[in-house]
Amino acid sequence: MTIGKLADACAVSRDTLRFYERERLLPAPKRSASGYRLYQHEDASRVRFVRRAQAMGLTLEDIRELLQVRSLKTPEQCRRVAARLSARVAEVDQKIGELQAFREELSAGLKRCERAISRKECCPVVVDLGANGARTE
Repeated sequence: MTIGKLADACAVSRDTLRFYERERLLPAPKRSASGYRLYQHEDASRVRFVRRAQAMGLTLEDIRELLQVRSLKTPEQCRRVAARLSARVAEVDQKIGELQAFREELSAGLKRCERAISRKECCPVVVDLGANGARTE
């Protein structure tokens, strides 16, 4: 099938397919006599695999690894996948911690604003931002 048909079948753009090819997530297709890319039906399955892996938050490096072990049907395959997923879980946990700290900072700023509003004072958050982050209480 041509690049346009593969793109339509997988609900991606032609540029996405070219990108996957450059990133070696999709093997270089055969070419027609006129130079058009010609893909196999297995390529559609591979593109869908890549899209689902990306939707899970896996990196391109992770996906390359998974594509390499995809054909293995052994406990080693599962260990390698588990290691990749464990690394992603750790990254997500770290981001959650960072977001929670950010939320606490925003909430503290909101409380300071509410106090200033009730006292009819200048907004302390704006004052802080203007003072290069040096807090004034």
